[in-house]
Amino acid sequence: MQVNKNHILGLFILLSLSLIITHINTALSEPEHGGEAVILVLDMNIDGGAVSFVESSVKSNPGRVYILEVHSYGGYLSAADRIINVIDSSGSYCIAWIPRGGYAVSAAALVSLSCREVYMAPGSVIGGIKPSPEDPKVVEYIKARLRSFLERRGLRNISWVVDDLVDRAKSYSYEEAVEIGLAKPARDLEEVVSTQGLELKSRIYPSLWDKLISIISHPLVSEILLFAGVVLILIEVFTTGFQGYGIAGGLMLVFALYGMTIIPSEILHVALVLAGAVLLIIELFTPGFGLFGVTGILLTATGFALTVLSTPGEALTSYIVTVSIGFGSVAGLFIFIGYKAASTARIKRRTLTEQLVGAVGYAKTDISEVNPGTVYVLNEDWTAYSVRGSIPAGGRVRVVRVEGLKLYVERVD
Repeated sequence: MQVNKNHILGLFILLSLSLIITHINTALSEPEHGGEAVILVLDMNIDGGAVSFVESSVKSNPGRVYILEVHSYGGYLSAADRIINVIDSSGSYCIAWIPRGGYAVSAAALVSLSCREVYMAPGSVIGGIKPSPEDPKVVEYIKARLRSFLERRGLRNISWVVDDLVDRAKSYSYEEAVEIGLAKPARDLEEVVSTQGLELKSRIYPSLWDKLISIISHPLVSEILLFAGVVLILIEVFTTGFQGYGIAGGLMLVFALYGMTIIPSEILHVALVLAGAVLLIIELFTPGFGLFGVTGILLTATGFALTVLSTPGEALTSYIVTVSIGFGSVAGLFIFIGYKAASTARIKRRTLTEQLVGAVGYAKTDISEVNPGTVYVLNEDWTAYSVRGSIPAGGRVRVVRVEGLKLYVERVD
């Protein structure tokens, strides 16, 4: 197999052009401005989907002020903790904003009160942070977190508010929350922005991917995925030959664990890329271009796309982009060469039966339709029957069909 030199030359030209364009874009890019705020519209349950939404938004917009526009009935404590930790570890300033008619209940209230500032509009509600089921250890944990959040904002001697929020699941209206100092008043978002002296940079909504993860993170859906994943892996183990069930089962397990916020998003991305690579390798050694190849391309592309989207823009320097394009080009070249080699190696070979049918030899003994004889075909002796009449020794014969190790032949004049 020979590789066209023009293809290799084209790859290196593409790599050089990418390097030049990347440096031009870097030189012309404007520096980041301070005092910019990114609005994260948290109008969903506090679950794996919300964690995915906040993680991807913070990674793609690092070092800014985040305004959480909360409109949620709550969700899971583990997801709320992940969201709080993601924002805190980013070192950014967080402001919670509950718009007119909005609500931040249960885990959503915990996320809101973890921010440095909380603003509420008339008609909004916050509170009801009572865990279910009511485990004493979990109750005390939530109380301790709430006290630390409120003390960080300078609110002292309000343990009774924490008890009301957690023990009695009390919710506070706009007037009540402002009166006791849980929140500050604001008519609309523009007032919040002007009060903080900020400039609105962008407004981010949960994507379809985040909403899909939100569905997967539901306990019933996660348990079904876990069950189906284990069953599919076992079927793959006890089934002869590769069927693809194991990869599907492994992805179901990874999605279930990610939906339950047990594993980070990076593990999910790696799992998608590895699953796609395995399917592509299998496709290389099987005839045709079928389901494995298409699925492998889709999984690999999805994994890389999610990785790029979740990577901060500041981290994608010109050197990183250049090296990625270079490795990608080299990897593409080797994949192309491997594909051509595999295509040559997997050319369908004729089976022994296909070689025998139609082959011509000669009879070493007399052969009839009832009494078998011996024929010499394809450099071997075979037991054979005549399909029509008798064939004397020395006569030329042609194989008509094969049944096991017996040949059925006809005389060739």
